[in-house]
Order: sequence, then structure tokens, then C-alpha cells
Amino acid sequence: MRLQTLATLAAAVVGLAQAASSSSSSSSGLQSTACVSASESSDQFPTKSEVKHATLFGIEYKNTYKVLSSSAANGTYVLYQCGSEKPNVAGAAAYIPVPVSKSASWSTSANVFLQALGVQNTLRNLGTAPSVVSACLQKLLEDVIAPFNEANETATDSQELANDVVFNMPGGEDDPANTVLTAEYLESSALGRSEWLKFFAAFFNAEERANDLFEQIETNYDCLAGKAAAEYNDIRPVVAWTSYAAPTEYNNNTAYWQISYADYKYDVVRDAGARMLNTTGPQATMFDSAAAFLDALEDADILIDESFVSYSYDDLMSKYGVSDSSAASKYSWAAAARVFRPDRLQSAAGGLAWFESPLVFADALLQDLVGVAHPKFIADGYQPIWFRSLASDDSVVVVSAANCTDMYAQLADPASQCSKLDFQSADAADAAYSGVDENQTQDLIYDLSKSEVINDSADESDAASTSAAPVHRAAAAALLALVLALVAVLL
Repeated sequence: MRLQTLATLAAAVVGLAQAASSSSSSSSGLQSTACVSASESSDQFPTKSEVKHATLFGIEYKNTYKVLSSSAANGTYVLYQCGSEKPNVAGAAAYIPVPVSKSASWSTSANVFLQALGVQNTLRNLGTAPSVVSACLQKLLEDVIAPFNEANETATDSQELANDVVFNMPGGEDDPANTVLTAEYLESSALGRSEWLKFFAAFFNAEERANDLFEQIETNYDCLAGKAAAEYNDIRPVVAWTSYAAPTEYNNNTAYWQISYADYKYDVVRDAGARMLNTTGPQATMFDSAAAFLDALEDADILIDESFVSYSYDDLMSKYGVSDSSAASKYSWAAAARVFRPDRLQSAAGGLAWFESPLVFADALLQDLVGVAHPKFIADGYQPIWFRSLASDDSVVVVSAANCTDMYAQLADPASQCSKLDFQSADAADAAYSGVDENQTQDLIYDLSKSEVINDSADESDAASTSAAPVHRAAAAALLALVLALVAVLL
């Protein structure tokens, strides 16, 4: 990659276009920012959010409170307007006055949802700080936010309880009463993941911001998907999401090879004008030999490697059992050297932006995959945000706090506006894919095939996310070992 291209990418993407139209210092897009009297009974939330794509949370509005359901929780979260009478709702896991003014997060993805809503000024503590990639969140950690004191449970308890709400993922122990468990990374579609903007917005009375941003993401996503479908419905490269786990104490010192069938990948790959690899018989996800793994990849045109360790192209080919050019010639993806990794943007400690911003911006994720599947489709070429070509030795971009220009700017969508993009027609090069002649009937079969692997993909859906995701302080050491084992076995 040319240095000029890297510099351009860094300028445009690092911090993910951090300068946005509104800032958290403004009340624009926020409702009911002031507390009310205990006798208040009028509708405090005239702007409401409706859930369209997400399946793992819901919102119900009353005049002075909202009830949020989350599949990650044992019950529901009741958010009541500050000053109003605290309601009594059966099965409530927590009662939280809103709008929240002090928040904390153990989740690298939750952090970026808050930043996209422009409410990161409420953040007081963050967990797994080295994994944070967002430039302005790194800057906040340097200048304003205190990382959780994960070495001292008593200190961490005090930090958590000093906040109005603490966002975390399931699996922690001894969570305080103000903990809210989220499951955005388990949604079955890319737009479903993005729609969690509405879940997080409810805590800050930021429904207008969430609705506007999600509508923008959804419209842009649908435009991109429509363009790709119109051009590539009959020429769809076959994509496989793969990984290698070296022998460790966590997998009985036995190497594993993995093909991921996480549900959201089916949808976004299809919408990018490609299709997921389907193996024969019961869809296998894990292999104990490179030979069996390669047999399963026979029809693949493109590999996206998600191995826990970032290998060079040659090293990865060796791990995958492709030892020379003769072996490479047997596989379309190897012969054309179309192997990518979603690790272009990283923190200095190796945290990946892949576990942050793509969850928020489904349209940018789709645009990246269109660029991978059909690199000539966008007229002037496309430099992916999160993916890099291993064979081309694309460099990673290390994001630092120095890349931030405004800590409190609302995070802007990094995707290009689809309606203004110049798209090119499919050319002869695309016809080389083994996905030629994919038609609507085959698409239906391909969609229905998801049912064969739902159980396999449910836990695997983002084992990788868990590797970069936060854990609760008391369980950190034990869960780290478990995460490493899951990464080695499930990726």
C-alpha cells in the first residue's frame, strides 16, 4: 500500500470521521433533559424509538418511564424520568433515572455506541482500556476518563457504584444493581446490531439522535445492497470466514481450523453481492486437520481470516496447509491470493476496531465487504476501512489519541453516501468466480441453509468479540483463560 493512501485512510477513518454535526455539549436531539416533580404524569418522551431489525431488545414507553427488555438480562430495565415517582414493574432487573449523567462501560462496542450518540461526555470509567481503538475515546482516557482499577476489586466496586449505569456483557459476577447487560454483538443481522443505537439512546433520552442516525445507516445500507444485487445477482463470489488456532494448553495442545457461520455474516455477505460458503452435509465449523479444512474450502473464492494471531500471508498459508504454488493452484482464493483480515485499524496494544465501529455502522461494514468482494465496483477504487489484503501486505493503521480533534464530537458514519457513489458494471474478471450463475432459487436455498448452523453459530457468533470485549473485574482472570480457550476452539 502506498504511504499516501495510508495517510489518507488515517485522516479520513482514524477516529472514524470524528467531526460530526452535533456535539455532546449541545442538547440538540435530546429530550426531557431536566428533572420533573414527583407528581408529573404527562408524556416525557414525545420522541419514541421503534425497533425494526433487532430481535434481542425491545422498548415500551409509558408517560414517565420506559421499559427496556434485553435478551442478555434476566428481566427488564426500567428507566424513569428523574424526579418522577419511581414505578413498580414486575421482573425489573434495575431501575435507572434518566437522562443518565454518569455512565461507565466494560464493553468496547458499547463505548462506540455512546460516542455515535454524542453522549461520551457522561463516561466516567472504562474497562479493558488498552483494547479501545477509537481515537477520541483514547483521548478521553488520557485526559478525563479513569480506567477501571481491575487489579483492586474494592476500588472497582466504588467506581461502578459512583455511576448511574454500567454497561457490560453477560458472564460477569457480582454485578452491581446499576449494571445493564447488552447483546448487540449477538444480533443475527448487521442492521440489527446497528439498531442497538436505540437501546443505548433510551438511557440518555437521545431517541431523536438514534432514530436519525439509524435511518441514515439503514437508507445507505439498503442503497448499497440494491446496487450490488442489481449488478451481481448472477455473479456472486463465495466468501469463507476462517481462522486457525495453534496448539495451546487451552485446546489440549491440538490445532484447530474453523469456518465461521455467524448469522449476521450471511446477511451482510449476501447484501454485498456475494454468498457464504456452504459445506456439504451437516455444516462443519471446526476441523482437526488442515486437509479436511481445505477440502471444505474447495468452492471458496475469498477468505477472511479471523485468527486470534495475525500471521503474515506466507505463514498463514503454511498454517492452512497450502505449502507451495502447486497446492495454491487448487483453490480459487489461494491462486488469486484473495485473503483478507479485518484488522486494519488497531490500538497500539493490538485492540481491533473490528470489535467496535462495524457494530454501529452496518452500512460502512457493507461498503467494506462490497470493496472486498468486488474491488472494481466503486468507480474510483475503494480503500476498505477495516479489511486489509494479506497477500498485498497492506499495512495496519495504529490509532492513537493524537488522531482525535474533538473528544466530544458525535461520531459520524464513515460510510460514503451511496446515492453519490459512481458504480461500475461487472466485468470479465468477476466471471472467474466459482459463484457464477447464482440465481434467486439458489439464494433461497442458501438462506434456508442457515437453519442448519444456527446452533453452531450462536455461541461462535462473536467469540472473537469476546476476545476484545470487556469482562467484569471479579471474573477477569478466569474469563481471560476461558476467552483464550474459546478463541482457540471456536473461531
